[in-house]
Amino acid sequence: MTLAALVMNFLVCLVVYRSKELRRHISSVFIVNLAICDFFMAVFAMPYSFGAIVADKWPFGNFWCQTSAFWNMVLGLAAVLTLATISADRYIAVCKPLQYRAKMTVQCALAMISFVWLQSIIFSLIPIGFGWYEFNTRYFFCTFPSDLQDINFLVFTAATYAANAGVSLFVMLVTYYKIFNVAKLHSRRIGHAVITAIHLAPVRGPLSTESSRQREFKAARKILFVIGAFLCCLAPYTTLRILELRENGLSLSHTVTISLRWIAFLKSAIDPFIYGLLQRRFRRALLELFLGTQRARLARGSLPCGHVRMNVRAKRQSSQSETGTFVTVATKRSSIE
Repeated sequence: MTLAALVMNFLVCLVVYRSKELRRHISSVFIVNLAICDFFMAVFAMPYSFGAIVADKWPFGNFWCQTSAFWNMVLGLAAVLTLATISADRYIAVCKPLQYRAKMTVQCALAMISFVWLQSIIFSLIPIGFGWYEFNTRYFFCTFPSDLQDINFLVFTAATYAANAGVSLFVMLVTYYKIFNVAKLHSRRIGHAVITAIHLAPVRGPLSTESSRQREFKAARKILFVIGAFLCCLAPYTTLRILELRENGLSLSHTVTISLRWIAFLKSAIDPFIYGLLQRRFRRALLELFLGTQRARLARGSLPCGHVRMNVRAKRQSSQSETGTFVTVATKRSSIE
């Protein structure tokens, strides 16, 4: 898991650095920031947690316990908040495309990233002043204690999860719900326009409906994948830490608590796939990075789907030339792909 997080997040940063096309997209700023958070999570947190489990204690000293706990919290909060900024960026790109260039500038993106890091650092510095970072034997990791009932600690912990994980989840749910509605509307319009363009009016209804449903299912699947990964990885551990704030706490075996902690770490390993390498332009840039531009184009052209697209395009051009009718179908590639 640690190796996958290191390699895949490094690849995302390298691909953006080497690709001029990706550097032109503002969304790449947020994806690179997320990759940096996940990469350093695999450097400052995951190996030491594994080492503590193997040694059955914290063998790295108190100074590194405080340091590791601090960076774990900074990077964890920054990654969660970055997910919210990515969803906001995609919302503007899909739902307000004409205003995207004016609203989402490089300065705006950098300001959002700066706010993410500032908020994360502030929330991570407060526990140092109160001495709340310690080696937690339930999770075999340096983090908050599980049995502290101090009122200041309870208020701070609740506020931390609400202001970061809670707000990020709310923003993601709202924005992706609106993105899906817009994607569904455009898929139906595009389906109708494509059928009209290739002169298949007699079967327009069923075919258009089927094509629209396929696009809607694809959009819904991607959105559910994003939300599902967030909930499956972070919700169990976050819920457990919140339940520990009760007076009687919550008693679970070490196998369960350590597993939930590492499921949260898993988010750093799968983020590069969800937000980077699953996107078409990232895959294209990755192929060009390893194969070169010409060989990457040949590799993409050799795929069956490439031939299908070329054949469909040729048929449309032939149909237009024979009938003398030229139909322009304006489609927008949303960031959800």
